[in-house]
Amino acid sequence: MTLLDFEVGIATPKLEVPHEFKPTLPDRGWLIPPFNHNPFYSMFVAIPPALLGTILIFMDQQITSVIINRKEYKLKKGCGYHLDLFILSILIEICSIMGLPWFVAATVLSINHVNSLKLESECAAPGDKPQFLGVREQRVTHILIFLSIGLSVQSLQRKKNTCNV
Repeated sequence: MTLLDFEVGIATPKLEVPHEFKPTLPDRGWLIPPFNHNPFYSMFVAIPPALLGTILIFMDQQITSVIINRKEYKLKKGCGYHLDLFILSILIEICSIMGLPWFVAATVLSINHVNSLKLESECAAPGDKPQFLGVREQRVTHILIFLSIGLSVQSLQRKKNTCNV
């Protein structure tokens, strides 16, 4: 994109990524006080949107779990509906206290992840469709994905340090 900007001679806006992981406001810490400058009645005003958000996240997680755990995928490991929802609720609570974005089940990404782990038979004759055998069940991929996202902040810090030398 930068090469195209240079060739055309038009500067397009770029996403500015911070070089360190810190709160956006310098006078704010990591934990957000729940009633900082808000009046007491704001707690009651926040209940309806909180209920709607709870229903939305619950439905998204449950629908994604039902789609992913279909019999057609021939999964052998038991599904963890309640464990998934428990972990999701704990992470959302931590993210809310720290002012970070919430976790969601990401239905489309989850379906694509299952499709990428499908096992199919080796077809011998030309024109034969491969037969679906099952899904490689593992938990390593998501752990590596999220570790890579977290470590990308560190790589930006290293890049900044090497450019300033």
